[in-house]
Amino acid sequence: MPFTDQVAIVTGASAEIGASIAVALGRAGARVLLSYHAGPGVALDAQAQIQAAGGQAALCQLDLTRVDQTAQLVALATSRWGRLDVLVANAGLTHHAPFLDTTEAAFDAVVNLNLKGSFFAAQAAARAMIQGGRGGRIIFSSSVTGTQALPGFAAYGVTKAALQHMARTLGSELGRHGITVNALGIGATSNVRNRSDDPRYDEHWRAVIPTRQVGLPQHVADAVLFLASAQASMVNGHTLMIDGGWSDAGLLPPPD
Repeated sequence: MPFTDQVAIVTGASAEIGASIAVALGRAGARVLLSYHAGPGVALDAQAQIQAAGGQAALCQLDLTRVDQTAQLVALATSRWGRLDVLVANAGLTHHAPFLDTTEAAFDAVVNLNLKGSFFAAQAAARAMIQGGRGGRIIFSSSVTGTQALPGFAAYGVTKAALQHMARTLGSELGRHGITVNALGIGATSNVRNRSDDPRYDEHWRAVIPTRQVGLPQHVADAVLFLASAQASMVNGHTLMIDGGWSDAGLLPPPD
């Protein structure tokens, strides 16, 4: 299997995208540490799926807005398995509100998790990868809102744009250590939360995505498997769009 003997960390594993990423890496041979904040959610099922396939997986509960806990995250993986090869910084907070109604507290919450948490998790991971001397892969979960302006996503979009720039900057700094840094430009994705917010979510987005399909968590996991692989060793500082071409077309679903 392509990731045999490797160790991966997936943050934000309590939601469907993070859990799918963790399962994909685990089934491909990686030993996976799944982190969550409030509650394990579907991370428990992801761990069970990895173990049922003969893999190794562990869970941890941490607050990644705290720098000391981003360091603890990496320490948990390296102390358990002796190395770190892949970090998928997927934990994030979505905030949807008009710009004029966005409060300081809401802004700080989004920035502290999406940007600060990802930054310092990557820093701790990079230090461990450099010490290990085997290189590594750092992957940020960004969004189409980091490249396309969507009304109501000012604070959220700023953090996702910053993650794309961070991938470019860190990729240029860390490449000499054999570490690549990339981002995922995640588009409309069908999951429980989105369908709960809008029961016609899939229908609305399918109509404006050029491929006429809505993304699934597995599509994101497939992209991670590529970016984390040896085959992607020359892909660095890049944002891989997973949106069916929507960011090029830029059409919005009609309002109800």
